[in-house]
Amino acid sequence: MSQTIVFDGGSDADRALVIEALHGYIEANATYDWKKLAQTWSHDSTNVFFNMNGHTYVGLDQWTRLWQYYSQRVETGVWEPYDVNVLIRGDMALVTCHRKTQRRWKGREEERLAYDADKASFVSRSTMVMVKESGAWKTRHGHFSEASAGPRPGDV
Repeated sequence: MSQTIVFDGGSDADRALVIEALHGYIEANATYDWKKLAQTWSHDSTNVFFNMNGHTYVGLDQWTRLWQYYSQRVETGVWEPYDVNVLIRGDMALVTCHRKTQRRWKGREEERLAYDADKASFVSRSTMVMVKESGAWKTRHGHFSEASAGPRPGDV
């Protein structure tokens, strides 16, 4: 899948670092590598993250515990980004994209929730807010949700 990136603002250096931070998260997410996550996400304990499972997580500690849970129960792969848009204003960046991946439950069947259905291929949407902290771009907020393949209301 071809990755198109549209930039609005920011220096070439900041643009490259924001994309590097995005890919750092995507690589970490493929294997639930919470040590790598800690390198790309802000450690501010008040940060809020909205997960595709419909729940809200506050701070890196909760997100890490979620990944530790999923690493034992869900197999995923690289979330291939496309339609990437990056808006940079000063020390803040907004990154949106679509992402294609798959998911397979590998945990005990009695632990599986409705959200954890196996999906050979699906598209999700991602919104990440990054802030420059000590010269590095760190994610302060992430909002992830599954995209709909159904018809658009009102054909909009």
